[in-house]
Amino acid sequence: DGGGGGGDGGSGGGDCSGVDLVALGNPEVESLAAMVGGGGGAKHRDVRVIATLSRFVLEQAEAAGHALTLSEFGVEFINDTCWCMLGDVVPFPPIQSARTLITNSGKYAHYAPGLVNRSGFKVRYSGLAGCVAAARTGRAPP
Repeated sequence: DGGGGGGDGGSGGGDCSGVDLVALGNPEVESLAAMVGGGGGAKHRDVRVIATLSRFVLEQAEAAGHALTLSEFGVEFINDTCWCMLGDVVPFPPIQSARTLITNSGKYAHYAPGLVNRSGFKVRYSGLAGCVAAARTGRAPP
């Protein structure tokens, strides 16, 4: 689920360019902190950015100061689970209210439409840099 570079793709049909949830699956925290803390702009006010990661990785990120950088940007953290367990197994309002999400997780990009199973719900896949761009602009990268 790391999601470095790679191509973009969409599922769910229709226009997927607007994004209201950035769902990061186990991102490389140091790289993510450098991207959001590098002066590229603030998070779009209508976009939620949520990262799933292990408790151990979060503790390391806190010790290194990366968690503070990410929190200041607006990243929320969920520990010790993955996106495929949220929404279906564990009710999760951000998924239930999202219209379009973008994720760096190939697994979640594949399974999310079936897991959410809601008409009009759209999923985009992108690398970490594309997800950060979407968080800033509210739009999926081309």
